[in-house]
Amino acid sequence: MTATDLNENVRNALERLPAEPGVYQMLDERGDVLYVGKAIDLRSRVRSYFQPGRPHVARTDAMVELVRDIRTIIVANDTEALLLESNLIKQHRPPFNIRLKDDKSYPHLKLTMGERFPRLIFTRKLIDDGGRYFGPYTNAAALREVIEIVRRAFPLRTCTGEIGVTYRRPCLQYHIKRCMAPCAFLQTEPEYDAIVAEVALFLEGRFEALISRIEREMQKASDDMAYEQAARLRDRLADLHRVMARQAVVWRSRIDMDVVAAAHGQGVSCVEVFFVRAGLLVGQESSIVEGTEGRGPDEVLAEFVQQYYARAPKIPKEIMVEARIPDREAVERALSGKRGNRVRILAPERGPRAEYLRKVRRNAEQHLADHLTRTAIADERASVALDEIAAALNLPTQPRRIECYDISHVQGTDVVGSMVVFEDGRSRKADYRRFKIQGDGNDDFANMAQMLRRRLRYLNEPAGGKEKKFARRPDLLLIDGGRGQLNAALEILRELDLIAIPVAALAKQFEELYLPGEAEPVLLAANSPAMHLVQRIRDEAHRFAVTYHRTLRGKRQIASPLDAVPGVGAARKKALLRKFGSASGVRRASEEQLRTVPGISASVAHSIKEALNT
Repeated sequence: MTATDLNENVRNALERLPAEPGVYQMLDERGDVLYVGKAIDLRSRVRSYFQPGRPHVARTDAMVELVRDIRTIIVANDTEALLLESNLIKQHRPPFNIRLKDDKSYPHLKLTMGERFPRLIFTRKLIDDGGRYFGPYTNAAALREVIEIVRRAFPLRTCTGEIGVTYRRPCLQYHIKRCMAPCAFLQTEPEYDAIVAEVALFLEGRFEALISRIEREMQKASDDMAYEQAARLRDRLADLHRVMARQAVVWRSRIDMDVVAAAHGQGVSCVEVFFVRAGLLVGQESSIVEGTEGRGPDEVLAEFVQQYYARAPKIPKEIMVEARIPDREAVERALSGKRGNRVRILAPERGPRAEYLRKVRRNAEQHLADHLTRTAIADERASVALDEIAAALNLPTQPRRIECYDISHVQGTDVVGSMVVFEDGRSRKADYRRFKIQGDGNDDFANMAQMLRRRLRYLNEPAGGKEKKFARRPDLLLIDGGRGQLNAALEILRELDLIAIPVAALAKQFEELYLPGEAEPVLLAANSPAMHLVQRIRDEAHRFAVTYHRTLRGKRQIASPLDAVPGVGAARKKALLRKFGSASGVRRASEEQLRTVPGISASVAHSIKEALNT
């Protein structure tokens, strides 16, 4: 492609490119992101795509033909570029990027180090709040076993709220020896922190260091004739030895490392990661990577390593991969910056490490075969279901994009609506939307009409407007309800001149489908693929609406008198409740006591006393 062939926006963007490190995005005519990349020199890297003499790769050529604009973001270093590129790929899912499939968030265990007397909790969200994360755990049974071992062997508290401010009566966990009741001042903070440190060693797989530590504590307890404490430590050691007996010893090296290998086929790849800590295999994870057709194994591994570890809560000292990856030194620098010290990426070609990589790859091959089999079966069932729906509703083709709508409320309060989207028989959660309904909430037909009007109006706006995803035209509107809800939908379609969009209403009692102009409802065959798909879509819309309704209702029910105090926002409210336990505790506190809370000035303390004591 020559300079004269380029779109004017592209030519102008190429002229303005900075010769600095950063991230670039290639955009199509709708403004959608086609590709996200990073570069040490944005000007040199981006312009190389449009040079006549560059090597021709079919995938790159196809992308360049579609580019109509270029957007750049300048960053300070490799680490910032790595994190930003990963976030943008996750956000936009560009079709020309290799994409780490992120349709699920793997569970982690978290030590809540940001609070006194930290807890161990289950979470799927990784937040930079000072907590220590362990995982991911892809096997639910293994995760439950880990939690049970920790709770049996290490007496951490499970209650919420601040500990160590006011006395609480010990709960059942104390009496069954699963907590030492710091809430009742029966355990000091240094004693508790020592147990937290042991839990961290256990979750990191550092069993030998942990065993040595517990043996010293047990000996000291025995010497001090604290025989009950010594017995508890003995039982803890027995649990640890049982866990260690099941761990596979990989090699003698004590360096933490991840072992990464992949299998490829049918345009997708499965990348397997084995987590090795202190020479022991402590877990594994398999990930599906999309958009890998025509890409070499080294390129797939390079993209995976960058995206995966940009999101990981912790990066090991070494990452062992089965192929030499492009720009290895740049990737090492970026990951080292995130870790805080050097990270090495190794690609052994012979010896025990190379042999172990082949074992990891065999696992990846097995998981890829399982994924492709499940996908093929799901695709076949979805195609049959869509054919049956098209026949039952007299549609000219399969309804590939189905949007379903539901309303949820209790006696007209906290009225919400939900829109869920299924494409080719699969949920497309990125396109889900929630609606907070305005006005009189007791009229379900009006509520449905309001939600549909707010969604469908975007179909009459130019592409690339405020809501690009709303510009996607549905092949079928599925309304949760009966004839009344169907009529409300038809009224909106006529109002917006969209009557050509097929619509049906599904009544829950007898699973009947009501159609425009048809006196009798349509009954799909019981237990047919079509019936199962329609029910799944309707149930998902109902779940999504009810979840949002409960969230709003819960927020309203936990409203606090502090909400109405001038100068007290969410952060100050949280700090006050943490300090005094409740709004009543805040009311009883003096202005001097209120001023001891971070962020509460003398004037704010005076406003609180006036507002709560009137």
